[in-house]
Amino acid sequence: METLSKQQLRIKETQTRLLDAAEEVFVRDGYESAQLEEIAATAGRSKGAVYTHFKSKEDLFLALYEHRIRSHIARLLNSLQTRANRKQSLQAFREFYVELVNDRPWPILTLEFKLFALRHPDSKERLRKAFEMSKATNDDAIYQRVFGHLTKDQKFDNDLALLALGPIVSSLILESHFEPENLSEKSLRRILGRIFDALFPARR
Repeated sequence: METLSKQQLRIKETQTRLLDAAEEVFVRDGYESAQLEEIAATAGRSKGAVYTHFKSKEDLFLALYEHRIRSHIARLLNSLQTRANRKQSLQAFREFYVELVNDRPWPILTLEFKLFALRHPDSKERLRKAFEMSKATNDDAIYQRVFGHLTKDQKFDNDLALLALGPIVSSLILESHFEPENLSEKSLRRILGRIFDALFPARR
């Protein structure tokens, strides 16, 4: 295992502090209203420290987005490693998906940034590339473990279903802010479970 120097450790610590602070401020204030000065203050760093590590507020947000994707993938892969067979692996994936309802502020924030990115081609392209990271779960070995052997047509349908998962969660969480009684956390979990089961029927 590579040992980091003191300088590298300081850099890593500052980046971690800034990402944690950015998440807190972005979630609280929204992307458009969030200020780099506030993020720096929350992290206990100067605004100059922010620019040392990130080119802009947009760059910081996208770095946070990529960081969160990596964390989600790591958590999912860790869960899959504890499962003995494909049926259990699919169940682990289902549990991971349903648990996304616990992260209610983030889908709203992501939707806000997506609207921003639609008007800024460079941001749209980087966001698209960050999204590609989420497809790391499509690694052949992992894909095979969760879904088993699929025909060409089955894999095509399966990949479309995977693409739909994120937008479905985001849309339902957005609607839950307007229909809190009908779309409670319990209801969202039930709906997402049923959607998952419909998109990925267990194969014998």
